[in-house]
This record gives sequence, C-alpha cells and structure tokens, in this order.
Amino acid sequence: MDQENHISQELKEKIDRAQTEMSQENWHDAAETLTTVYDSLSTFEVNYRLVTSLFMDEQYQLASSYADDFLLNYLEEESDFRMIVALAVQNQSFVYAQQLAMLWDNLDTQEKVLQEIRDAEQRAVENMATTLQTISRQFYHLSDYSMIEQRDRYESARHLPVDQFIVGAKYLLVDPYATPIIRATLLEDLQKLQVPGKIQYRWLDDELYTVVLSELPLLTNSKIFEYIADLLDEKLGNDDPIAMDILAQQVRFELTLLYPRVEEIVTDPESWVEASVNRYYDRQNLSETEKQKKWHDKVRILTENFFEN
Repeated sequence: MDQENHISQELKEKIDRAQTEMSQENWHDAAETLTTVYDSLSTFEVNYRLVTSLFMDEQYQLASSYADDFLLNYLEEESDFRMIVALAVQNQSFVYAQQLAMLWDNLDTQEKVLQEIRDAEQRAVENMATTLQTISRQFYHLSDYSMIEQRDRYESARHLPVDQFIVGAKYLLVDPYATPIIRATLLEDLQKLQVPGKIQYRWLDDELYTVVLSELPLLTNSKIFEYIADLLDEKLGNDDPIAMDILAQQVRFELTLLYPRVEEIVTDPESWVEASVNRYYDRQNLSETEKQKKWHDKVRILTENFFEN
C-alpha cells in the first residue's frame, strides 16, 4: 500500500498486526483490527483485506456492506468478482447476486456463476419453503401495506429466488396501488437482471406502457443523467459539496421516477437543475416550462414524501 508510507506509527503497527493475524488465519481478530484501520485509512487495499477477513470469519452481511464501498474495484479481477457474488449468495440476496453476475463480461464465467446462484436458490427452497412462501405472498400483495411496510417487504423480496421475484415484480409494475417509487425501483431491478422480452409498466400518468428493457440504457448510463450530474457538479461541486450530495441523491430519485421517459419530460436539463438548486436555497424559480415544471413538482413531492416516511 503506497499510502502506508505516510501514516502514523500506531496505524502501521495495526496494519502489521492485521497482516500477522491473517497469515495465522485468525480471521476474527484480523477483521476487528482492520475495521479500526479502515476508519482511518479507507483505501481499496485495506477494504479488500477487511472484506476477505470478514468473509473467512463468516460475517457475510458485514463483508458485503464494506465491499459496496469499492464495488467497481471488485469487478476488475475474476477472483474478486466471484467473492462478492459469493457474499450475496451467502446472504441469500439472490436478486443482487444475479445483478452482480450480469456485470461480468466473460460469458463462460457468468454462466457458471449463474448456475451457482440457481443451486443456492434450490437449497433455500428446500430448507426455507415456508419462509419464502410468506415473503413471496407479502411481496405480491405489496400495495396492501403502508409505504414504510412496502419498502421493508420489497427489501425482503430481494431474498427470493430470482424467478419468483420477477413474477412478483411484473405484477406490481402494473398495480395502480403500489407506490410509484416502488414501481420505478422494480423496473430498474428487472433491467439490471437483464430480463428479456417486453415488460409492461404503469407510469406516473397512471397509463400502461410496454418496453423492452434490453434496448434501453440504464438510467445512470444515459446521456441526460450524465449531463444533469455534470451540471450539478459545475454549479455546486466546489462551492457547496453538501448541497451537491443532497441534490444529486434527490435528482437521482426524481429521474428514476420518470424513467424510461426522462427525455420526454426533461426537455431543458439546465432549467431542471436550476430549479432544483433554487428550491434548495429557497429562491424563486421561473425558468422551467409549464409542462416540465408540472412533472418536476410531482416527482419532487413523491421523493420528499418517500424520505419523510
């Protein structure tokens, strides 16, 4: 680690101790030591050692949460990629495991990993049939619950076998009583799972539409999303990074709600960003067209209500 040459003696001693603990396969102590190191030195190298130690200590959920800090780094080497998929499988997060698998370019490796996920799903069905049936039933009837309960049951549903999740998601995408944010998130989930064929969904205007997700870029890979993110960074990145982070998250949710019809609604990205910034600072905004403002207000209110509940 290059940065290890510029750290305190105390931190270097902890790193050396962690290395000794790992070499002795004392994974629990190594994880504890590396956790304190990571608080001061949040590099991928420390993260990798910490995630590996937690994995070997069978602290799979904690390991997965740390791995998310450097997800793109774990997608560079096959062994690292296989480890984070294995973490998701151990946590029975089958939907996330497949979404990770679809990020890998080598089709032979991807096929093997997908089969490992299918095998793990089958074991879960055999050992947890009653639990999975309950989760599945609550997921399919998601709209019967409050917004907070919908969020909780949606998260639980990500532990279902992928085929069961897809069936429920397709049903909820046309359910007029499911919250728009849940429907939008499910659409994004299906896209990341690379579900083939036509998908029907209910959009914000309460009308039904059909789309082939494989023909569309992910929202975060779309030109308009990147352009809006750049505009926000230009306006706030240097002057008010806290506002930048808050508005970046807010805009991400707003555009998720509009997807896949973002470009039909956001016809003037500059005024969309300006309106968001002005509202954040309690300033008047007159730059948006009437149509764009109507939809902007709608998704802003939906987003604020989601975070307030």
